[in-house]
Amino acid sequence: MSPRWSKIEIVWITLGWLFAVSGGAASAAPLDLADPTPRWVEVRFEVSPEDEPGRLDGTWSAPRTAYLESGPEAGTVRIRIPASEVEAHFRATGTEAVRGSFSEFIWTLDPVSGHVLEAQLEGSIRESFRMGPIRTAATVRIEVTMTTQNAGGFRAGKGVLGIRTYPFCTPGDREEDCIPVAAIRFDPERGYVNAVGMVQAAAAMARIQAFSPLGEVLFSERSQDGTESIVSGTSEQDAICSEDSSRLCGSEQGGES
Repeated sequence: MSPRWSKIEIVWITLGWLFAVSGGAASAAPLDLADPTPRWVEVRFEVSPEDEPGRLDGTWSAPRTAYLESGPEAGTVRIRIPASEVEAHFRATGTEAVRGSFSEFIWTLDPVSGHVLEAQLEGSIRESFRMGPIRTAATVRIEVTMTTQNAGGFRAGKGVLGIRTYPFCTPGDREEDCIPVAAIRFDPERGYVNAVGMVQAAAAMARIQAFSPLGEVLFSERSQDGTESIVSGTSEQDAICSEDSSRLCGSEQGGES
């Protein structure tokens, strides 16, 4: 005999299911880019399928921690995603990030226009190559540069040493086969932004300029259940120390140089 549920029980079961599929937590508020108060915030990356580099606003990653502060130029804001979070994101998407090789992922934005003036990252990954019947692996150094101020896009995927890539291109620059991807300024209603640009990858056997899928993100205020820090250290200053920051690092903090 099948169980009989009351209407109240059905409502609670439905709410519980919705809570489970939504990740068990309410969505964080969109980032208030006009507030330059230094603070921890969150970022989610859009995770496009490998064969759809131009897809927008589809599947989103788990939230990663970042730190917001005043930018290097008056009136700008800088958001710094720690190297450990960058490496964790790469690994979550199936890319073998070389531990300790990555810089912070630094975004510089203009709160008035919403433009991403620059988003930069560098590090090393391990990539498998195929040369005829021979398969090998090598360390590849990558440099990412993106913005919302310039147009960008990609050409149809092609194979380079057994790796499928989508070459970066500039729409309208005598490249009729260039597929444009919209550069979208920061949307304060959602915290959404899409910066376009390239990944320059260099290894002993090849050099590639590919379209970067890392520029589409959602910035939000930090959820109340966020962790206190995301890297080892004895203080918040240790956690966000950077050589290009005004904060003290290394021997200046009393540590080893």
